[in-house]
Amino acid sequence: MADQLGYLIECAALPSVQIHVVPRDVGMYAGLGGPIILADLPDGLRVAHVDGQARAQIIEQGPEIATLERRWARIVGEALPRAQSLDLIKKAAASWT
Repeated sequence: MADQLGYLIECAALPSVQIHVVPRDVGMYAGLGGPIILADLPDGLRVAHVDGQARAQIIEQGPEIATLERRWARIVGEALPRAQSLDLIKKAAASWT
């Protein structure tokens, strides 16, 4: 577990990565539907990758991307700020060493 948390800490230092921790006491929130990756490609196209239990899917259609962007905004609204999230991950990593 310490190694996995350490890897998250390394990833959080990358300029294109945002890691936000949603506190347990939030309860039900939009992120429980599964992971979302929103990516801006060099040609200006925005795509998304969503994972489900049955399959993963790449999404390129504007309306679906807009829906996922709104969902991401709601998730971030429930989450701790980036710095506070990183501090919590570091604290958890230290507890596993």
